Amino acid sequence: MRNHALRACAILVLPFAALSAQRGGRGGSTPSGEAPPRAVRPATASQLEDLNPARMLVDKRKKLSLADSQLSQIKALEKKITGRNAAIIEQYDSVRGEMRFGNVAPVPGSMGASMGAAGGRNRNASSGSGSTMQTPEAAAKMREQTIALRVIAMQIRERRPADLAEALALLTPEQQKQAEEFVKEQEDEVDRLISAGGRGG
Repeated sequence: MRNHALRACAILVLPFAALSAQRGGRGGSTPSGEAPPRAVRPATASQLEDLNPARMLVDKRKKLSLADSQLSQIKALEKKITGRNAAIIEQYDSVRGEMRFGNVAPVPGSMGASMGAAGGRNRNASSGSGSTMQTPEAAAKMREQTIALRVIAMQIRERRPADLAEALALLTPEQQKQAEEFVKEQEDEVDRLISAGGRGG
């Protein structure tokens, strides 16, 4: 687990160092003097919680033709998975809740990185819609928070294979085959929200 965390940190820190050198170490505006791109908000805790594979099977119960006994077992598993992931989801939510979003330069390679153009330039950044001149201290704090958020998110991802295997074990072989499409859709959502840095609320 520690090695995964260190790799995640390295992925984030190295690109940021390169970009800081290009900008002369400043986190405020781009070299052209224009407002920096608006950072996309990382996925919310509830969005990550919805990636519970047992919850997905419950939602697809009609298409999978789940028997009542299966549905009861899968619902029980859904609660079990939610419970055992609760602490790490809460940790993620706590870190995310301390972050300030707006038209500030995002950390390259981070969950919140975006190439979108800046919006209005005179509104408060905490509203998520204005731009701001980011001080070196604020940039460093955002960098640390983004690294922490990424590491936690990767830990959530690492738990998924075991959760998925436990959920699929409650299906018949035929149902497992039918569920392949739904599993693929959810895997794509996992990639969007965790690996690629999806937009949250």
